[in-house]
Amino acid sequence: MKKISQNADLYILPADQFKTFSVSFHFFTELTKESVTKNALFPFLLKLGSKAYPDMLSINQRLQELYGGMFDCRVAKRGDLHAVSFVFEFLDPRFSDEQQMENCLLFMKEVLMNPLTENGGFSEAFVKREKENLTDYINGIINDKREYTNIRLTEEMFQGEQYALYEYGSVKDLEEISAVDLYESYLDIINTAPLTVFISGDVEENKFMDIFSDLFEKTRKPLPQNTIYAKHLSNPHKVEENQNLVQGKFALGFETGIEPSHEDYYALNLLNSVFGSGPHSKLFMNVREKMSLCYYVYSRLNRMKGTMFVGIGTDKENFQKAYEAILEQLELCKKGEITEEEIDFSKKFIIGILKQTGDNQHTLTDFYISGILAGRPLSPEEYIEKIEGLTKEDIVRVANNITLQTEYYLS
Repeated sequence: MKKISQNADLYILPADQFKTFSVSFHFFTELTKESVTKNALFPFLLKLGSKAYPDMLSINQRLQELYGGMFDCRVAKRGDLHAVSFVFEFLDPRFSDEQQMENCLLFMKEVLMNPLTENGGFSEAFVKREKENLTDYINGIINDKREYTNIRLTEEMFQGEQYALYEYGSVKDLEEISAVDLYESYLDIINTAPLTVFISGDVEENKFMDIFSDLFEKTRKPLPQNTIYAKHLSNPHKVEENQNLVQGKFALGFETGIEPSHEDYYALNLLNSVFGSGPHSKLFMNVREKMSLCYYVYSRLNRMKGTMFVGIGTDKENFQKAYEAILEQLELCKKGEITEEEIDFSKKFIIGILKQTGDNQHTLTDFYISGILAGRPLSPEEYIEKIEGLTKEDIVRVANNITLQTEYYLS
């Protein structure tokens, strides 16, 4: 890691095995109702045009001239932070020409720092188009019942907290945003938000720093603070919603009490694998396969918020049986009724995923971002060592801290 300037960091990841190089810019801001919808919208405007490339056609033509390059943007909740990311990937100069590196870096700077504007804001036509796209996307979530259930559980579990906000904002707030509002949000993020840059592949660092000197000379705000879930409810908060579905779904939210940077997170990851992550897990093998109580069931962790989530799809008449079976499997983990075979399969499952992170530049970048924000930026190899050294006692210890906090039912 190299600190570029105040609250701006550069990470260079070795990637000799790839024929491409990747550069990604990650801006982090606080997740708030006032900013979440604007931050979800403006990044996509940068894909539509810049001063030098005033429409998507000219941007795509330039990407093709750069040997089929890629430019994308993403927004995501990472705990109480809202991450706005811009990702570029190009053919390595070793397989193209000697001007490839400089041409690609100049293209990145152009689309990232010189968006198309008019009358002190983004292009009205572009804003109208992306508002319609984002509206359709937000409204369309209701048709993906699994994702809808996840979102609703989060809203209920974190009611009254900023993490309850949907990462793409709301249609109501979208309607009130102007082209000038969006441009001001863009300027605020680009100029003041904490920034982390990842370079994967053979990029000339000095040339990169020279071209992006304007971006790195900014004085940036500190990284926003994140807090884990800490309501400690003695009785779970229960919510039921009826949509007359053929196949019902429900989700359970658990508190783990483990901070993102705590050493016990690795044991929690192994517990999650034993309990419900993967086809070897207790939930899959018992609730789905042996008991035939559901179409799917899984558990997953939210490291930044210190929670564990269980999602299940099943018929409404099986809700209670499936609910009891899930808690029974968790209770077995708490009692230490875990076989060495289950632990071995679970370790291999996690280690297999970790080994695959190096096969894709963007997956590897995401892995490191998660560790950095959690306060424990390990390499995949270091993470594997942590998993290999865990015992059943470690699993049982973290399992006994887990408590059910929220139940959401959709039928």
